Amino acid sequence: MIRWLRQLVLLLLVVAVFAGLALLMLSEDKKRQQEAYRLRVTMEVQTAVAYALYDATRTAESSLSHYRLVRVAPDEALADVAARYNTTLDVVRMANGLLPDVEFGNGEAVIIPEGVQFLNPPRRFQLHTALVGDTLDALSKFYDVPLDLLKQDNPVLASRGLIPGDIVFIPIVLTAS
Repeated sequence: MIRWLRQLVLLLLVVAVFAGLALLMLSEDKKRQQEAYRLRVTMEVQTAVAYALYDATRTAESSLSHYRLVRVAPDEALADVAARYNTTLDVVRMANGLLPDVEFGNGEAVIIPEGVQFLNPPRRFQLHTALVGDTLDALSKFYDVPLDLLKQDNPVLASRGLIPGDIVFIPIVLTAS
């Protein structure tokens, strides 16, 4: 009887240890899930605020000429797209590094320098998506681009500063070879 009682106590002890471990694991898992949820909500709120600020500043700064990233439909004439944004076909070609015989889109996004009739100095562009802490000054140094030219090609960003997620048009000056 004592032996049976001892085995029962030992069994209860083992069950209690395992139950305690399971409770601890569930508690830690719940904490991790809550933290993940908090981070997800925080990121969604930050994104919503950034988009709202982006929309508000784009509306307020719409009078500034700026570059756009426009998806050109397959077989859509680049000359028509250029005319729609008050620029020229040659400027669109140069900005995107397109060959002179390219006349139509292919479904990809192209950079449209809205309201620009010529690019001086001649240049094409690459895109940079702004990260937390990015500034035009820092990007100018990183890409080895004159700050004045970077500001000229990104007037909206030069006037208000960068917000994470902004598209920055990085000029690549073309030199005669």
